Amino acid sequence: PIKPQDVKRIIREWNPCKLTPVIVSFRDGKFNVVDGQHHIEAMRQMAGGKDAIVPCIIYTGMTYEDEAAMYASLDTDKTALTPRQHAKAVIEAGSDPKITETKRLVEEGGFTWALEKTTGEPYEITAVRTLVNAYQLLGGDGFARMLSLLAGTWHGTPNSLKASILSGMALFVKTYGPELSDRTFIKRMSLVSPDAIIREGRIDNDTALRHARIIWEKYNSQRSGGSELPYRFKR
Repeated sequence: PIKPQDVKRIIREWNPCKLTPVIVSFRDGKFNVVDGQHHIEAMRQMAGGKDAIVPCIIYTGMTYEDEAAMYASLDTDKTALTPRQHAKAVIEAGSDPKITETKRLVEEGGFTWALEKTTGEPYEITAVRTLVNAYQLLGGDGFARMLSLLAGTWHGTPNSLKASILSGMALFVKTYGPELSDRTFIKRMSLVSPDAIIREGRIDNDTALRHARIIWEKYNSQRSGGSELPYRFKR
């Protein structure tokens, strides 16, 4: 999507000597802009809303997946892709197995990975780096288990899916996985508000460790069944 602030910046700093060709793919009888949409919009505005002549490099024979891969990998001095834009592009391209697998497990767990528009609805995850890091830390089975615990405990409430909670949960599951009872975790932690974990987690410096520690404290404080978990975190 076009960002108005980027278009304004290009117009404000306009220098025709710095104009690089727009990257275009000719596919199925249509010209698809892969990179350069902000420059096109800037030139249109400077032309009073009329079409403008823009230098282009046109590729032929590319598939939609090829275009997505090119968009994700372009190394220019233009505005960097946001993590969500990059993740969506490599998912469309199928060029990053770990991100593709992360998305598959998220959806199988009943969640939505919001890489475009966000709605604020339950079970919607907007974090990107934190989610991919959790998958890398836990592996497929551990990651799926973490998502299952989140769903069973807090039923997809938005605050339970913030990056801080996700990073803390990943470290907690990694640390206590073999000795952790899923049923006991859900029973105990469903009595704890995600807001309380976030609020108390702000007093420490290490995001993942502080939230994992608070989850551990809350888990042990709800002694409705099962034994306490010993402290095993390492800095």
